[in-house]
Amino acid sequence: MQTLEIKVPDEKTALIKALLKELGVVVKVKKEKAKEPNKETIAAMQELKQGKGKKFDSVEALFNSI
Repeated sequence: MQTLEIKVPDEKTALIKALLKELGVVVKVKKEKAKEPNKETIAAMQELKQGKGKKFDSVEALFNSI
């Protein structure tokens, strides 16, 4: 027996499960965990919510600031 992992859009899951069942394939649904931002990203988001972010007039100005 082999294990095969496939990613299926939510709206197509029932269709794929029915097809595989018809073929005699055992189906086990494994939900993906939602990824959580790391501490640095959370701090940056909070900084932006507080209005402390920098604004640039153009992409060129942004890259020149780096």
